[in-house]
Amino acid sequence: MRVQQLFGLGARYGVHRTARVQFPRGLASAPTIPATPIGLQRKQRAPEDTHTMRRRLLYQMRKRGILETDLLLSTFASQHLPTLSRDEMSDLDVLLSNIDWDIFYWATNKTQAPKEVSDMPVFQKLKEHAAKRGSTIVRMPDL
Repeated sequence: MRVQQLFGLGARYGVHRTARVQFPRGLASAPTIPATPIGLQRKQRAPEDTHTMRRRLLYQMRKRGILETDLLLSTFASQHLPTLSRDEMSDLDVLLSNIDWDIFYWATNKTQAPKEVSDMPVFQKLKEHAAKRGSTIVRMPDL
């Protein structure tokens, strides 16, 4: 079965056998994607106390789904989360609403972080933590 048939591309997008995409008639170039706000849109949470917020952030930092980001964030959480202020935890919560690879690339300076993210003090701590990791073998910290 062809790739075009698997993904239903075919005549609708003018896909050739070489899987090169031709833009629909009337488009001279790729359509522009509108700018999106930083982070994924989430429902507003009910107010939570500092202890509950710290436990939730710890869980979210350990269970991201991508190993590289899990290791980076879980080691950061074990070292820094107990001492973060409420405002820093709120910034961290906003940071965690981004895509895993974005967080990893921003923290390791592979790509430039958006100004909203790079201005967060907790993000600066995360970048310092990522820079200190070096070439040591990293494993998930115990709970």
